[in-house]
Amino acid sequence: MSEDDAFVVYRLKVSLRGISPMIWRRLLVPAQMTLYELHRAIQLTFGWEDYHLHAFKLHGREYSSTRTGERHRSPSGDEVRLADLQLRLRQRIVYEYDFGDMWVHEIRVESKLGREDGTTYPTCIGGGGAGPPEDVGGSFGYYALLARLADEEYEDDGLSAYDAERFSRREVNAALRRELWIAGR
Repeated sequence: MSEDDAFVVYRLKVSLRGISPMIWRRLLVPAQMTLYELHRAIQLTFGWEDYHLHAFKLHGREYSSTRTGERHRSPSGDEVRLADLQLRLRQRIVYEYDFGDMWVHEIRVESKLGREDGTTYPTCIGGGGAGPPEDVGGSFGYYALLARLADEEYEDDGLSAYDAERFSRREVNAALRRELWIAGR
């Protein structure tokens, strides 16, 4: 990572494939952020618990975990940072989570910005839709859940409080702050 990368921030749009209307988040993340920290940021912004394995795919390479909590490392043993990946504008990265439900996200690099003084990263600057509940069964299970919730005679299975349209940038940023925000980062 070059010294210049310390001043770079990426604006990323993370959208969940296979769901309509689209569930998405827009994030500002520092170039020195690790792939593991990006994974945690996505987990937090979609409201997931990180119970399952995940993988990033880009440049014809897969950065995957063989157990939860595992860090992504280069062949030299260093943690892989976004700056190491030489991301380009409009580049697409695939992020897969829960290989049973197979949630596939598209991460698009929208812009490469300079750091703003007084701003902490990562931060969520937009989004839409609630992240699907954990272990709901992928997109088919998600649509089945929505149909059950719309049924007047639905018997509560613990998911009746789920609101597919709910998204709170304030709550997402509070979760990011608790786990990932570091002043000046």
